[in-house]
Amino acid sequence: MAKKLSGHPAWLGLSEDRTSFIFLPDRAKIVKEIFELSIAGIGGYTIAKQLNAKKVPAFGPSQNWDQSTIHNLLRNRATVGEHQPKKYRNRKEFPVGDPVPGYYPEVIEESLFQAAQVARRKNLSSGRGRKGRHITNIFAGLLTCAYCANPIKFHSNGNAKSLICSTVINGAGCYRMAWSYRDFEDSFFDFVKNLMSESALVHSERKAVEELVSRIQALSATSLYEKRLELVLALKSMLSELKIASAGAAPHVGKPDARIRRDGPGRYFEVRFLHGSSRVGFPIDQK
Repeated sequence: MAKKLSGHPAWLGLSEDRTSFIFLPDRAKIVKEIFELSIAGIGGYTIAKQLNAKKVPAFGPSQNWDQSTIHNLLRNRATVGEHQPKKYRNRKEFPVGDPVPGYYPEVIEESLFQAAQVARRKNLSSGRGRKGRHITNIFAGLLTCAYCANPIKFHSNGNAKSLICSTVINGAGCYRMAWSYRDFEDSFFDFVKNLMSESALVHSERKAVEELVSRIQALSATSLYEKRLELVLALKSMLSELKIASAGAAPHVGKPDARIRRDGPGRYFEVRFLHGSSRVGFPIDQK
């Protein structure tokens, strides 16, 4: 007879006979969104504020999300399927033995969990406080490499801020080309604005493009952080694919230890809206 389960993380359920976990896709989606927002540099206070503004039901007995709940979730390795046995003494819990991997259905990948821990440490060390002043990379968690399909990472080296394939950063191959972040953001904004004049847009695409244009135009407002945050959330909800081809359509295989070059000729990106077709965009200076 299968052992009865006594508890589970808030984003999972239990079968009627309490012998197996039930994956709750709606809650799993919320968990993943919280991790992606954290990686984008958004603090727990603002994440909670946005979830409450969107009237997303909290997982616990409270009706609202708060900063501590977000931080506890971001630290919880149950999100990657790990269970830490515990015992309780004087109403306090203490770990017992080693963690058990694969105990729960995982709702995020280990790589996403680790990326969130790095982002949280950076936020804490920079002393940003509750809101901060700027969201540097609005595409965090969205970009992939057109050549190897691995994530594109934001890399900062002083004033030089670039988008680079994670395979290149890890020294494991791919083309050693990067795209200047500001150039890419400006090119993407220009691409979205120009889509407004396309007659071939289906209704769902046109609606998404109109909202994105509205969000982009709002970036001139004084509350820049909040407006960029709104754009981050809009991008995550509207795009199903955003690929970068920093080395162009016919990339040259260079030496594996060659210097990473930025903004090479022929670079382009591919965008797909939810339920839409794939479209190609180019940097402003190549038009």
